[in-house]
This record gives sequence, C-alpha cells and structure tokens, in this order.
Amino acid sequence: MIKNIEGTTIEAKSENEQFELLEETKRKIEEFWNLCILENPSLWNGELMCVEECKRKGKQILITCKKSNYAHYLYDERIGLPKEYACSSLGAGCLLETSDNYYIVGELAENTSFPYCLQISGGSVDKDDIKDGRINIFNTIIRECQEELNINLQDEQQAKHFKIKYISLPTETVHTYIIFAKGKLNMTRVQMQEYYAQYLKYLKEKNLEVEFGKIHFIRKDRTAEELENLKNPKRNYLKSLLEIDSKETDNVKW
Repeated sequence: MIKNIEGTTIEAKSENEQFELLEETKRKIEEFWNLCILENPSLWNGELMCVEECKRKGKQILITCKKSNYAHYLYDERIGLPKEYACSSLGAGCLLETSDNYYIVGELAENTSFPYCLQISGGSVDKDDIKDGRINIFNTIIRECQEELNINLQDEQQAKHFKIKYISLPTETVHTYIIFAKGKLNMTRVQMQEYYAQYLKYLKEKNLEVEFGKIHFIRKDRTAEELENLKNPKRNYLKSLLEIDSKETDNVKW
C-alpha cells in the first residue's frame, strides 16, 4: 500500500536489541538459508532493521526498529511467518525520473536473490546507516543509488533534486516498510542508458558486484501499459508506486 508522505519528516531509531524468534523458527530459517547459499553462494546474510513500531505524529513519522538479518527477511518473503515473527524490514529507495520523463527501473542481476526481478533503486537499512541509535534514511537512499546506478543524488550536475515522498506500508502478505524518495535527473533516457552501460562495463571489468544486470525506462504517461509489456517478476510495490507518481494530483495523503 503506497501513501504520499510529502512534507513529513522521518524519525527512525534502532533500539540496539535483537528481534526475538522462537528456537524452532530460528532452526527453520537457518536450514532455509543454508539451502539458499548452496544455490547462490554470493548471497550474504547481512544485518537489517526490523520495524517494531511505525506511527504518524503530526508532521512526523516515528519508526522504532530492532535488529534482524537477511535470512529472516528472505524466509518471511519466500516461506512466510506469523505476523508476530514476521520480518517487517525497513528499506528505502529513490524513484528516479529522467529529464524527458521516463522512470528508471532496474532488473536485478542473475546472481542476486531475486534474479531478473524489476524494482527501483533501493535496499534495506543496515548498520552503516545508523549513528548513535538514529537511522539516517537519506543515507540509505543516497548509498543505494550510488552503488546500483552510480548516481550521486547530491551532485546537482546529475540530479536536479530529490526528496522523500512516499511510504509503502505492510500488507497481509508483504511485511516490509519502504520509504521512497522521488528524484529528477539532468539526463535524458538516452544519456542515462549510455551512462549506465559504461558503469556496467566498469563493474564487470573490475569484477565488482553487479546489482542491476540492465535498466528499463518506463514512460511516465504510459506506466501501466509499459510495465505490462515487461514479463519479468516485479516487486509488489512497483506498479502502484509508478502509477501514483504519474498521477500526482490523485495522490492520497497518509
């Protein structure tokens, strides 16, 4: 469920406590993870933040998290867990639009945990985004765009502006919270395509991690049709996010 949160501030913190799971659940997650890394040795069970509470207070959204890991998240996403043990992970990303009004959608590389899946640039909040218990959502957004697309959102030559604009709230089947910024680039679709091709070539030549095997461009005025034409698996939020942004006057405030 996507909501417009433009004009609010995000106050997120980590309690520096581990999310508690039953021993039997831990065992099942460990067995599942061992099978996952047999299939894909490049997977990494990194630390991530699991939302304990998320509430709106005036012009603020207050989020409190505990620590968990990627194995917990992946098990919940693929197998499923009861609500009280679900991994309601906290993530963030940026919906990027070219100067000629195309959305940039990444296709995850073959060696990732969701090969060929379509999503915008983004990922989970991790320990690098936390200082003195405070979670810096902007740091997550900036870091992910730099790593995945080689876009520096703080460089005015690359990006005109970006700001936090949307939140994806959990559903019965998808338990994640995702904060989305919206960014406008100074590059056209063609320029961005050429720019990313060079970045991808660099990553492969240096044997560095490739997160997006390719990128797609979705026309802002033809979002539904162009997404439909792409037969790849898609993140649950993707269709709703692009549609709500393409009809800005229809956005629903939270």
